[in-house]
Amino acid sequence: MNSTAFHGARRILTARNGNFPRQPYDDHLALSDYYASVESGQMDVVALQVVTVGLEATEKFEKMQAANDYTEAYFTHGLAVQTAEATANYLHEHIRRELGLSEDQGKRYSWGYPAIPELEDHFKVFQLLPGAETELGMSLATSGQLIPEQSTAAIIVHHAQAKYYSVGESRVEQLMK
Repeated sequence: MNSTAFHGARRILTARNGNFPRQPYDDHLALSDYYASVESGQMDVVALQVVTVGLEATEKFEKMQAANDYTEAYFTHGLAVQTAEATANYLHEHIRRELGLSEDQGKRYSWGYPAIPELEDHFKVFQLLPGAETELGMSLATSGQLIPEQSTAAIIVHHAQAKYYSVGESRVEQLMK
C-alpha cells in the first residue's frame, strides 16, 4: 500500500473526534496509538480483513429451521460460524508471516467488540475493501451488522505492544439502553 493509500485509510477509519475511540480510563488506549501519525511522515502498514462463509450457509440454516430440523440447523450454523472464525485466524497468521512478525505479535480487532464497539464503522471498512461486496457477496444491515451473519471484519494491529482493551460499555450494555 502506498503512503497516500495508508493516509487515506487512516482518515476513513478515523472515528469521532479524529481518532479511534479512546479508552476513558486505565491506559487511555486507542488503536491509532499503535500506528505512526500522518504528521510523522513515516510509512506504516494497516491490514484489514473481511471473511465470510457465504450466504449459502445462512440459506441452508434457514431451510433446516423451516423444516423443523433444529438440531442439524444449529450444528450447521455453529460449523459456519467456526469456519468463518478459523478462516479469519488463518488470514491473521498469513498477515503475520507476510509482515515478518512473530507468532505472538499483533492483535486482531473486530468492530462491535470492546476496543472498537461501533458496528457502523463497517461502512468505512467496506469503502476501503469494495471486494467485500463485489467479490464476496457481503452486505451491511442499516445498523452496520455484517451479512451474512457468518462473517467477520477486522483490523490487524502489528505493533509489538498491542493488547486487547475496552473503551467502555459492552455491545450488550449499549443494546440494553
